[in-house]
Amino acid sequence: MDRSSFVTAAISLALFVVAPLAVADNIPLSSLNLVSTGTNTTELIDGGTVLQLTPNYDTNSGSPVAPAGAAWTPTTVNVAKGFSVNFQFEISDPCLTGLPTCVNDNGHGGDGIAFLIQDSSPTALGLGAGGMGFLGITDSVAVMFDTYQNSSPDYYGDPSNNYIAINTRGTDFNVPHHYCTYVPSVGAYELTADPSLPSDLTGSSFSPYCNGTNPTLAMTGGGSTFGNWAALNPVTQDLDSGVHDVGITYNGSVMDVYLDSELVLSAAIDLGTLLDLQGGTNAYLGFTAGDRYAYQNQDILSFSETPIPEPAWSQLWIALIGLLAMGLARKWQRARRW
Repeated sequence: MDRSSFVTAAISLALFVVAPLAVADNIPLSSLNLVSTGTNTTELIDGGTVLQLTPNYDTNSGSPVAPAGAAWTPTTVNVAKGFSVNFQFEISDPCLTGLPTCVNDNGHGGDGIAFLIQDSSPTALGLGAGGMGFLGITDSVAVMFDTYQNSSPDYYGDPSNNYIAINTRGTDFNVPHHYCTYVPSVGAYELTADPSLPSDLTGSSFSPYCNGTNPTLAMTGGGSTFGNWAALNPVTQDLDSGVHDVGITYNGSVMDVYLDSELVLSAAIDLGTLLDLQGGTNAYLGFTAGDRYAYQNQDILSFSETPIPEPAWSQLWIALIGLLAMGLARKWQRARRW
């Protein structure tokens, strides 16, 4: 290989290595489709700069339906190959005045927010209260930021009132429950953490039965059931206090969750086979929240999405083959001299 060919190959390799990352796409909060129960459950406040999923009071007073709110991208996003999202949230001013107005969990309000990837509907909305606004949404993956421990009785299996989890049931309806447990009195697997208790979904419009697979893929402070994250300490940041930055990255096989720049959760997942994506690639992105009796402001302050570009493997192979050919040619020339 002559010098010019070597230079060309080297430049090709260098361009591959230093290729710029994809630019983040800022998603205006005002562009999201807002869905909610009750009156003013989910709305833009502070001049449209803040998306409030739930306020710190009952927006559905007198109704048996617990308040829930959601917000979705107006169009679907390609998620199958990989993407990254960043958002800021603030949970504040819990209603802690006591019964009958409010209940609280050692100073924590309810019930938290969730980030969802879903191909159910552009107006999807699940149950409020402990359902966190996503219980019942089919074809979805939820990253939960849970601030209320539903543990009396222990249907859900929440480890604390301050934890993060990744939940999915594939194309079936999603739940904030963490365990699929065999209940001897029922003779079947149900969505409950306690084998002595049938699921709290028994008698509701949602089936309590499950196939023996836990809905939770990973959970902070979640015990040995959730793989190598069992040794991970619970979240040290108080989700109910201050503004928090969240980064969620998915590379096609692994989902990582960062809280305030710290990796807190990771799970193996294949969205392309797990969900029934539009065109095999696309889904809506967004947020949900829910409450009842335990109320707090649950706000999203910013939202952006960045596609993870596929590597230009063809260009890389061209460069590598060129460099390899150059090395072989130089070796052959040296052998001829001798």
